[in-house]
Amino acid sequence: MHTLTPRLAVATIDAVRHAATYQATAYHAASAMTGSAVPGVGALVAIVVIILVMTGLARAARSLAALVSELLRVATAVTSVLLTTVIAIFLGIAFLVH
Repeated sequence: MHTLTPRLAVATIDAVRHAATYQATAYHAASAMTGSAVPGVGALVAIVVIILVMTGLARAARSLAALVSELLRVATAVTSVLLTTVIAIFLGIAFLVH
């Protein structure tokens, strides 16, 4: 996840730059035709929303990775205790039989 988030951020920024360039070209073409076209703020709002969502997803991914790490640590401990118990029972039965 540490490599995915920066790549998504770079891809988003590149897409926004491309959209801004396209919008600027369209704006100049439209202003040449009409003379009174105003560029929208929607792209800026969309960029901010995308950045906020990506930040939230990165935090959630870090929290999820920490949770999975702790669950795996607990599972390892439980498996270790269970295996030790099974071996002790097996040895106890082997000593009682002989």
